[in-house]
Amino acid sequence: MYVPLLWGKPLTVWLGLLLMVLLTLQILSGKRLIKLPFSFHRRNAMFIVIVVSLHAFFGLGVWFFNLPIK
Repeated sequence: MYVPLLWGKPLTVWLGLLLMVLLTLQILSGKRLIKLPFSFHRRNAMFIVIVVSLHAFFGLGVWFFNLPIK
């Protein structure tokens, strides 16, 4: 098993950037600074959990278990 490269960067980098965008949207929609339906807020939270799990899996794999980055 290995961590794939996308456009020259490891997948963990891209998942981290996606996570920052999703968390920003979650905070802004939760504070009602941007008007989005509550169903978006709920679906976004579920997607955040999935992205966090993948990000943690690959990140911990690289850090503790020396997964190669290819």
